[in-house]
Amino acid sequence: MFILLYLACPQPTPAPSICTVDPNWITRPKMPTEVAKSETFCDFYQFSWQAFLAQMSPTSAGEEPLFFENRVYAPGGGDNQCNQKPITGLLGAASQLNARRIKPSRFEDVQADGHALYDQNGSIIFYNAFYSQQLCSSTKKGFASGTLEAKVSWKILKEGTHHDYFVMNATIPNTPEEVTLGLVGLHLAIWTPHHPEMIWVTWEHKLNAPLCNGSSMEKGWAFASDNASTCLNSAPTPQSGPPNKACESFEFNVPPTFTEGKAPIKSSPVNVCREYALGNQDGVAVNGNDNEANRKAIQQLNEQLVGEKGFLTLLPPENPLSVWSNYEMVGGLWTKNGADSGTPPIPSKQGKANKKSPQRGSLELANMTMETFQQGGQSFVPNCFGCHNYKKSDPLSVSHIQNKLLPQEPKNAEKKKFETPLQE
Repeated sequence: MFILLYLACPQPTPAPSICTVDPNWITRPKMPTEVAKSETFCDFYQFSWQAFLAQMSPTSAGEEPLFFENRVYAPGGGDNQCNQKPITGLLGAASQLNARRIKPSRFEDVQADGHALYDQNGSIIFYNAFYSQQLCSSTKKGFASGTLEAKVSWKILKEGTHHDYFVMNATIPNTPEEVTLGLVGLHLAIWTPHHPEMIWVTWEHKLNAPLCNGSSMEKGWAFASDNASTCLNSAPTPQSGPPNKACESFEFNVPPTFTEGKAPIKSSPVNVCREYALGNQDGVAVNGNDNEANRKAIQQLNEQLVGEKGFLTLLPPENPLSVWSNYEMVGGLWTKNGADSGTPPIPSKQGKANKKSPQRGSLELANMTMETFQQGGQSFVPNCFGCHNYKKSDPLSVSHIQNKLLPQEPKNAEKKKFETPLQE
């Protein structure tokens, strides 16, 4: 009888796994070098947040984040920039600002297409690209350890208004106008020995854009009018994806029509909404990527760091890391075992979903300030690997700027080498 009663007793429910933050990322920041061997979703996002906080911590030499010790890419700086004097710091970033209208042939940071993006004040968005000094030690065999690339987007802040952005002062290119710019988006692409395809992770200001499904707050977005976001709330959709057709008049995610490279600094605002929260469609991906586990890991780390009682949120205002409580990670992307990125596991204009795709993480990853008009199944580039395709046979090509940084071999170098007669 005792045995029967014992077997009938309910067993304790296992505690749900939680992806935890290490406070040392804030108090003793250190750039990580590799993802933990278990390579869970949590491992990748812990690596990413640790890297972000290490990059955004102030240097011992001054108040600027370590991030700005990386070199600034100069779109007009010609080839072999690694052998030129480094451009660094906030002043360096301000000197190399580019409006989102520049031609792809000169600067790949047009964010997946050549369309301009305007905030709700009618101002165009500006961009920088950065790369670590280690990239300059790379060879055709692959990137050097410590290689990092980044893209940053900035919006003009209205003078005299309260803001909660990381800021820098700058003069608008080709004008005498001096402004304060607020950081609205940041991509990090981090090379590691086990992931030479790079780990692609993105952060945004929390008030960039609402979700298209109508589940976000109604007002106060940088890239959606109050009326437009209210419409989303009044016409919610049951699943993630494009907004309800009831809000068609607000032309969400429709780019302005200008000749490429000719968009003005000021124009009509664009309404933007995010089709996929944290970069995942609903349900399980066709290639076996666990979308729910991916979202859960991101959500748990965001809550612990930038939630209402998060580590960054509770920092005193004078702490330079406190400003990052206004930002959140919106997703990451990598491949299983560092494999070639191949075709995507989600349908797009490039073709059908690849069920054997090695891509993992946020498969629909898009930053609303960078891939604004390349979201969902109608996109040519449904995530980072749509443009930054990785092949082990040509490992440097995953970077679009390396051919402006490093000396390049002539395209016919290999052919010439084999045509040269052997010497006895």
